[in-house]
Amino acid sequence: MIQLAVLDEQTMFLHGIRYAFDGNHCIHVVGESHNDVSLFEIIAQAPVDVILLCVNTPKDISYTNIVRYIHHDYPTVKILVVANEDTDQIVHSLMQTGINGYISKRQANCQELEKAIHIVAAGGIYIG
Repeated sequence: MIQLAVLDEQTMFLHGIRYAFDGNHCIHVVGESHNDVSLFEIIAQAPVDVILLCVNTPKDISYTNIVRYIHHDYPTVKILVVANEDTDQIVHSLMQTGINGYISKRQANCQELEKAIHIVAAGGIYIG
């Protein structure tokens, strides 16, 4: 089973992800976070395979610090970014930080998101 942690500022999105995977036999949401501090607490307390990192403003540098920290302290954890913007420049910039996948919030229906999580968890790269 894939252990998933989710970081987003929006409570509705966090609840939506938990609801979407409730009862899923392949993906289990181990924790939801509104900020990086509580995300790091989740990672420290529970085994996490994939982090679903929601980037509302890809130009915001804070997500790169989160990615660096995760790579440094938890190198086996994969990172799938969900972002509002999906231009080629934004996707390229996000991929350069070392994330394992990207999906647009506009594209992220349950089936596509589940597919992306499985690919990233297996060590693949996903660009939606």
